[in-house]
Amino acid sequence: MLLGKAPDRATRAAFRWLVRLIAVSAVVLVPWAAYLALSLPASVSARHWPAAWVGLDVMMAAGLAATAWLAVRRDRRMAFPAVSTATVLLVDAWFDVCTAPSGDPLAPALAGMCVEVAEAAGCLALTAAVWRTAPCGAVPQGGAR
Repeated sequence: MLLGKAPDRATRAAFRWLVRLIAVSAVVLVPWAAYLALSLPASVSARHWPAAWVGLDVMMAAGLAATAWLAVRRDRRMAFPAVSTATVLLVDAWFDVCTAPSGDPLAPALAGMCVEVAEAAGCLALTAAVWRTAPCGAVPQGGAR
């Protein structure tokens, strides 16, 4: 149940439609990914390449900071930035390796991938531990009452 109480009829209907939309989106993405695999060029030049990578790293730093800050406060809401940050870490690791040139530059990308995957696993483990230990419906310590 959402929000700890029985949802009304309109909420249940909206939830069903949202689930359907998400399921259809997942199905549509499969042929789209196949199309991209066949049609995209092997290499591209991006005008704002540094901004893209710096922005991604800033998002990771902000997510890790928010996760740590909420975790120190023992606030269960830490799970939201932790799961989001784990996702961004995995995406960054994927793109670091996929965009690295072959040869010597690939080694640091693979090493960085190991660090980012470990950080992502840590975020997910922390989230699982927090949600496992706090009873459902409990008010987060340090949060609003």
